[in-house]
Amino acid sequence: MVFVRFLIGLLFLLFLNNLNAQQTGLKGVSRMQCYNYVDNNDTLKSIEVRALGYFRNTEFFHPMEKGRTLFGLQAMSYWKSDFKQQQLEIGIGFNQFFGGATRIYPHLALVRNMKNSISGQFRFGSLSNPGHFLPEPFYNPANPYETPFEYGVQFVSESTDLWINWDQSIDFSSPFKESFVAGINKSIKLNKRRALKKLKNHHLFQPSIEIRFFSLYRHVGGQIDSDETGYQGNRIQSGFQLTIKPQFLIRRDFKHSYIYLPKYEYFLMRYDDPLSKFSAISYGFGHLHQISLNWKDFEFSTKLWRGRDWLSPFGQGIYQSFNPNDLSATYKEGSSLNIISIKWLGKTGDLKNIYLGYDIFFDNDLRDWNSAFTLNFFIRI
Repeated sequence: MVFVRFLIGLLFLLFLNNLNAQQTGLKGVSRMQCYNYVDNNDTLKSIEVRALGYFRNTEFFHPMEKGRTLFGLQAMSYWKSDFKQQQLEIGIGFNQFFGGATRIYPHLALVRNMKNSISGQFRFGSLSNPGHFLPEPFYNPANPYETPFEYGVQFVSESTDLWINWDQSIDFSSPFKESFVAGINKSIKLNKRRALKKLKNHHLFQPSIEIRFFSLYRHVGGQIDSDETGYQGNRIQSGFQLTIKPQFLIRRDFKHSYIYLPKYEYFLMRYDDPLSKFSAISYGFGHLHQISLNWKDFEFSTKLWRGRDWLSPFGQGIYQSFNPNDLSATYKEGSSLNIISIKWLGKTGDLKNIYLGYDIFFDNDLRDWNSAFTLNFFIRI
């Protein structure tokens, strides 16, 4: 039955195979929190002003994650020096939870722009894109709404994101441990010419293939604090992603046309806590299959998740074997989910810069449904 449901989702996407698939998603929050620049667009702008209205509601009735609502507005303004090899950013950011607290964050960064063969940006201070484009089992999509700023060091380019986020420091007799996260997200795109295959009548099959490696190292520890909970140690999560976007070039007389097939993505993820410092689980793994395509301003996806003893300190709980916010919750060795996602990409029309997403989760073990709705409204001046 699981395979049948996945096959139905695949056939639904194939029925819409006249679409132009692109790697886009609900990106209002990433546009808000990314600070990489483009020469022609950003050179003359010394003052940057951005705002993001957000609403995320999860109707989760699941032992590993309970439903909640995040409703609020983020705003920030910062000054940046001329777009040269070295750059300074100074500003302030706000996160107003409607019906809740207002949080204020400094925006401070020393930036080194590299235009040589590396072609990237080195940042010291405020990090770019706290979500780091990690998959949901690794990183809960609600996190950037709650914690829009990270601080540390980072190298970021079109294909590489390498960072250390020092999220909690300690002093003598601090009631908690120090903690930091080191991570990498590296993409490698294969040469299209190598994958090119000629078909009959001079038609061409030209798939786009991308391989991605990502990993998180989480450290919790310290010697000068007064925390006696005993939770300290190191955990590692690592993952591999394969993305294939097939397309056909059809040649008829002197006319060319493209046929785009659904994009396929496969994720293999592993969790390691060798000394079992944070739970009885020393290692776990998960597999995620995803097929998606675009039609006008919509993106349709169907996903299949299988996990065993999967844990992630920052991941979405519904994928995990323990509730990351409550380790006393019932242990669930395996997780099996079928997911359907529909997104509005906010690229054209009156709804430009407004992004909508709706996800439906079906737990094959518990036989129940869960859902998540997300809205982003982004403005940049």
